[in-house]
Amino acid sequence: MKYETVKSFILFVLVGISFLLSFILWSYQPNYDSFSDTSYVNEVDIGGAEKTKNELVEPIEIIFRNDEKIASFIDPIERQSFYKDLASWVLYDYQINDAKGRPKSDEYVEIIFPSAIPADLVTNLFTFNDHLVPPEWSFERVFITFNDKSQTLKLCILSVDGRKQITATIEKSDTYHLLLSFMKENNHLLHEYMAFGSQKEPVYLPKEKVQLPRKTLVASSIEPDLFINALFSNPSYVTPNIREAYFTDGQRGMRIVQDGRLLEFINPLQATVKRLDPIELLDKSINNINEHKGWTNNFLFENIDSSLNNVKYRLYYDGYPVFDRLNLTVIEQEWREQELYKYTRPLIRIGNLLNSTEEEIPSGEEVIHSLENDKNINVENIKDIQVGYSLSYLDDAHSLTLEPSWYILYQGEWLKFDIADYEKDLQAKGGD
Repeated sequence: MKYETVKSFILFVLVGISFLLSFILWSYQPNYDSFSDTSYVNEVDIGGAEKTKNELVEPIEIIFRNDEKIASFIDPIERQSFYKDLASWVLYDYQINDAKGRPKSDEYVEIIFPSAIPADLVTNLFTFNDHLVPPEWSFERVFITFNDKSQTLKLCILSVDGRKQITATIEKSDTYHLLLSFMKENNHLLHEYMAFGSQKEPVYLPKEKVQLPRKTLVASSIEPDLFINALFSNPSYVTPNIREAYFTDGQRGMRIVQDGRLLEFINPLQATVKRLDPIELLDKSINNINEHKGWTNNFLFENIDSSLNNVKYRLYYDGYPVFDRLNLTVIEQEWREQELYKYTRPLIRIGNLLNSTEEEIPSGEEVIHSLENDKNINVENIKDIQVGYSLSYLDDAHSLTLEPSWYILYQGEWLKFDIADYEKDLQAKGGD
């Protein structure tokens, strides 16, 4: 075979291979579906727990009112134990009917939840003898009144607007006498409280000074890398920017801020806000966090904002809410188009107790007096007042403190209210 013929043959083969490769390249269509799959939460264990709705949703206050006398549990652990028993009492003969506000009674128990919650939850929170088809409205307060003639109790779940209610009967006489003993006797578990604000939705505070320990505890971190598998459908696509503590798969992003203590996740593809039913929203949020066992320490439900498809859960310690100005004590989710749009959460874990020192914070009377005389505060905008813990990190970053303080829910935001600071400002202005 001639040399020129061999060269022509080789050239022909190379041209053929080139055409074949070009065809493969142009005709190849990558499977972007798996990359953009929005059902992206894989089953991952970040070291927390799974929880149910009835474990996450519980009252922030249980009030016993007898004429002008108001009392409640000063120890929130005792309140939680009482509510657990109450939730197991069987309810009979339920009815859904019209209402005219709060019960017209001088003697009742008032159960207050942290914010309006859908009536669909009543079957998770209370025990009904018959199947209940819940109405579509929401509630925040539940009342128990006494029928002295039949020695039974009537439970009333009141809608937020006060126009609708679910009523049912508790028929056990021993339960009737148990509650009556709380109302009539000087029960050592209860302390005197006082009411503040409107008659429709009063806020209750302990009347006397509160003794509560300041605690120092071990603090550890949750590894951010664990959330790559939890929040991205294809972790192999995720590229880190170590310098900025930012992770992305080209669509979704996860940022680690506040010295590695706070995670912020966003899925910007889900841009349309279609309002979800509140119970559906709560279910989706709880299931999502359960899938990566994300309930580290004790978080409880705080609020649903259906207009934004937003759900919040707050950290609690020894039954008290924990607050922090950097948002390190709140798990918050926002959903769009049935998918997780935003997710912020702390990456801290509270460990063993290192030190505890008893402290005394001002009484409810002092707090109310200060609020009513503070010209910068419109008391009508105060939704709630709570004793809680203020979280702060120590310099070594491996321990933190929980310091007792008063907090007010003012115009939708929790603010620390320090009476000492208020009095200093008052003296500087020459006030009384």
